[in-house]
Amino acid sequence: FLAFPLIDIFFKVLNRSSAIGVENLPKEGGALIACNHISWVDTLIVPVFSAKRMSIEPFLAPGKEELFRIPIVRTIISVWGSFPVRRGKRDFDSMRRISYYTANYRVMIFPEGTRSKTGELLKGRAGVGWIIYHARPVVIPTLVINTERYFRLGGPRPWFFVPYKVVFGKPLDLSRFYALDDSKETSQAIADEIMSAIAALKEEHKGEYI
Repeated sequence: FLAFPLIDIFFKVLNRSSAIGVENLPKEGGALIACNHISWVDTLIVPVFSAKRMSIEPFLAPGKEELFRIPIVRTIISVWGSFPVRRGKRDFDSMRRISYYTANYRVMIFPEGTRSKTGELLKGRAGVGWIIYHARPVVIPTLVINTERYFRLGGPRPWFFVPYKVVFGKPLDLSRFYALDDSKETSQAIADEIMSAIAALKEEHKGEYI
């Protein structure tokens, strides 16, 4: 938590960032924070508003293994609680790790499995549904707004004065899926349900894009 003051200054003071629905996060126990993904900054801003302050409990987030090959990025995201996962294949070790962590810690995950280059939501990955089916955590659909403006291809980075926003939805009731067989179809249905909830948040807050 020693990194929080500097991160707070960047997001809350220099960029006037804010959050809606923080009260939807459980006060005790773990949770899976399922968020859309439009910028690598998402990995930093979501914990700013959802990690437990002044606590030894880690806030955890899987990150693509390519990022861990860049020394300065690896240092930043590792301190922040990120760990590498392999994309393009089922990384069962990481999936089991996430499943275990969600029982006690807040874990952020991107159901789309990759960053959306257009800002439009992508189809959720069945692997996320598999994790949820087996872990049965509290799932918080989450929307990040405006973080794609942190880096614009071919243009300067607007380091300051970009008001990012994070919206935490109400916990999802996924109990009806747990009575189904453990199958790829069930896992995909869970992932689709989560993406539908994120899409609803996006529709509700679409006027807040700047």
